Amino acid sequence: MPDFDNNGASVHYELVGSGPPLLMLAGLASDGASWGPLTPLLAERFRLILIDNRGSGRTRAAGELSVADMADDARALLDHLDIGAAGIVGHSLGGALGLILASRHPERVRRLVTMTTGAVTPKIHALFADLLRVYRDGEHETYFRLLFQWLFSEPFFADPANISAAAEASAAYPYRQSPEDFARQVAALKTAPKIKLSAVRCPVLALAAGRDLLGPPDAVRTLHAPIPDHRVEVIETAAHSIHWEATDEVAQKVLAFLA
Repeated sequence: MPDFDNNGASVHYELVGSGPPLLMLAGLASDGASWGPLTPLLAERFRLILIDNRGSGRTRAAGELSVADMADDARALLDHLDIGAAGIVGHSLGGALGLILASRHPERVRRLVTMTTGAVTPKIHALFADLLRVYRDGEHETYFRLLFQWLFSEPFFADPANISAAAEASAAYPYRQSPEDFARQVAALKTAPKIKLSAVRCPVLALAAGRDLLGPPDAVRTLHAPIPDHRVEVIETAAHSIHWEATDEVAQKVLAFLA
């Protein structure tokens, strides 16, 4: 269980597989374990670096959180591992962290894949505020059941037992994000730095999901439009947790792009 210190935080990470380095940046309310189904498919070709962002998993940081610090933790982890440049895959917020790295430290990012990464709108802030109230009330399984409605598409909900089992497992996860840390991450979104996307020089693949309610394809296209070398590909059958609902297709697209 490796950790390293950076700018007031004890940052947790895991290393899986072998090959060229591939830094994996999780989304809001998620940690390195959130890459679960995708990890074995990518680890056959890459040395995966799974980092827990501030306010999630086993990373510890006191006080207010900032998106800029999360991105800097990722850069510092590359330094810690003596890696000059790496490929990066980021989901949702993790995609934004990857874009920050690529714009501020272009020499550190070989290629970047973002997944369901769009702008955070007032509607999303309102959703997170409502979810936080449920979570703080101690309704942990209810919180996850509501969150799932924004993460997954219709087939996930076909079997009520599947929903209950997933909510129970999420609530029982030993490194489950606390309501306080969820609140700190949500607050960090409101002060996220503006990304100079025209400064991103590496090739970027932006994966969008046709059934995504949080970062729909048009939002993904709009966000990535200023990037000189980018393309958007849409997996129509998936929702926001695209790497859980379309694992094989996502893996194929990522591997082909990074090859």
